[in-house]
Amino acid sequence: MHTRQIDELLGVPARRAIVATLARVDSRAFTQLGQETGLADGNLHVQTRKLLAAGYIDGAKGRKGNRRVTCFSLTSLGREKFRGFVQQLAEAAGVSRLGPPELGGRIRSRSRQSKDDSQVL
Repeated sequence: MHTRQIDELLGVPARRAIVATLARVDSRAFTQLGQETGLADGNLHVQTRKLLAAGYIDGAKGRKGNRRVTCFSLTSLGREKFRGFVQQLAEAAGVSRLGPPELGGRIRSRSRQSKDDSQVL
């Protein structure tokens, strides 16, 4: 795997922060998303537009009292791309499998893998 194959859209830290935040929740309002990612409103606006255009996130406008609110959520494409991005980074780092132990995942370094695939280091 070449690092050139890593998703360039998610290679930008601000976009990666947005997608990673949305991967943990159902949706987030623009203001909350800015607070959780630490992005300024202008940067958040630009980066969410790029993610919307790529189909990685959805945006819905609504009202909360007298205020207009935009909420964002991760699309299935966005979730798939984010998982693939994380897996590509793991492979580039020499980790063969990712996942928390409680979900059955193991983290193994390729350089220490044995021929017996059932052995977990």
